[in-house]
Amino acid sequence: MITKFIIKGVSKKFKGVQKLPAQSKPKLKKFTAQDSLFRQETAGKIARRVETRSHLNLTKKVESAFQRTISKPKKANQFAALVKQKQRALTKAFTLSQKRGYSALEKSSTKLNVGIRRFGSKKTKSYAGISPSEARQLGFPPKEVSAEMKAFYTKGSPKAQLKKYRATLSKIYASPKSWKQRSNLKSVYRARAKAELGAAKVDRSIFRGTTVQKQTKSGSWKTIHSPEKTFDVRTKRWK
Repeated sequence: MITKFIIKGVSKKFKGVQKLPAQSKPKLKKFTAQDSLFRQETAGKIARRVETRSHLNLTKKVESAFQRTISKPKKANQFAALVKQKQRALTKAFTLSQKRGYSALEKSSTKLNVGIRRFGSKKTKSYAGISPSEARQLGFPPKEVSAEMKAFYTKGSPKAQLKKYRATLSKIYASPKSWKQRSNLKSVYRARAKAELGAAKVDRSIFRGTTVQKQTKSGSWKTIHSPEKTFDVRTKRWK
């Protein structure tokens, strides 16, 4: 009968399996919405400081170069051309400063682990930090209107109603003349189609007559006309 086991290959210092004390769970630091806004404001301050410094330095260089040029003119009557050249240089300096500021904003936002705050008409992926699904549940309108929603909204327009009534009139005209309600329905849908036709003409005239002002890169404004109109070269008018 075996009464003793001999285990080879185990160190003499081995004392068996020991039970370790319970370890505490690591604490995760949670940032509140106020902390995120504070970090976004910090990133914005850094970007504004970079943009301001760049704009001041570039403007100073342009002004000094302009003063040196007009003090020693090479050609007669070149002051107007120099002024235009100065304005173009100042515009380029302003654009370059904005790019440097936005680049600094991206770097600082990435370093602080926050998103870039958007203003004005810039598109964002959510409404004040909520997801698109939560925005739908809360009743916010969609950012982009889908094809189904466009069809839903155009369903009640005068043009769509006119098309619908004319299709119904075609079916009434194709029905047998012995049908008792034929004449009554024909007069009803004729009146409805006539009313919608007048409203559709008003909508089309508004669409044709409405113009939009668009600002170009040079700073001037350009008038955008309706795509249904064409420019008459002989009369120099839109028709």
